[in-house]
Amino acid sequence: MQHPKDKERNAVIWGLGITIALLATFACIAKYYSNPTSLVDTYGNVAEKKAILSEMRIRLYESVEMEKNAVMALTDEQSRQFADQSRQASAGVEQQLQKLRALVDAVPLRDEKNLLVEFDRCWTEFGKLDQDILAVAVQNTNLKAAALSREQGGYAMQRFEQALGAIPPLFAGTPEEGRATSPANRALIAGLKIYALHSPHIAEANDGKMDQLEAQMQAEERLAVQSLAELAELAGSAEGTRRDAVLQAKTAFADFIQVTAEVVALSRQNSNIRSLELSLGRKRNLTAQCDETLAAFQKVVQSRTFKATR
Repeated sequence: MQHPKDKERNAVIWGLGITIALLATFACIAKYYSNPTSLVDTYGNVAEKKAILSEMRIRLYESVEMEKNAVMALTDEQSRQFADQSRQASAGVEQQLQKLRALVDAVPLRDEKNLLVEFDRCWTEFGKLDQDILAVAVQNTNLKAAALSREQGGYAMQRFEQALGAIPPLFAGTPEEGRATSPANRALIAGLKIYALHSPHIAEANDGKMDQLEAQMQAEERLAVQSLAELAELAGSAEGTRRDAVLQAKTAFADFIQVTAEVVALSRQNSNIRSLELSLGRKRNLTAQCDETLAAFQKVVQSRTFKATR
């Protein structure tokens, strides 16, 4: 059995321990509240982080929106303007990121440091892809190919059609009349088929399918050249209206084939299609990843708002 004096001594010891603990707690609280600067600094750190994270998310989506506009723009000037605006918005994200990094370093917390590292990794990849997309988008090779086909290609084809249409009447009433009509029609149909293949080639993203389209164009070109040669043989080598008409048809077709080669070269670069695929594919995924990290960061900071004001 414990002696009464031992019980009394133990009670005194426990009481003394509790008193010391309470005094220490009160001292810490008094010290904290006697220094309002500490409270203000903590609250200011949290509030500034919230503002920065909100601005970063706004700038992030502004950059993405302007980049899409650059990809979809119809002129080089519009593409460049939107690309510049996209880069400016990205620079705004980078500027705010530097501020955020300084705040995290000032009050290093593991969860915030981890989120910062995660965003840094995503943002670096985002920036590299953004540079690739914008550099390609402003080239507008598919749009230029379409405009070239529509304007110069259409004009050359119109001249070709008119030149061929003038040839058969020159043989009217002669034994060669039927022989002139058939190759003129074949040449025209071949030219129109080539012209019709411009659009699918411009819209095609697959190299193998573009090879097939070009092979069809070349086959039709050979047929047109062969038909024009038949017309030249019928017209004869002597100077005259028939020979001049065939030469006009040959010249118009040569111009059309030159335009076709330029259209194909531009179409092969596929800048608009490639930039659009990147924008709607990898860029979309990276945007979502970066934004999710910022949203998680906001949630963590928000959870500390109450703690900073208690």
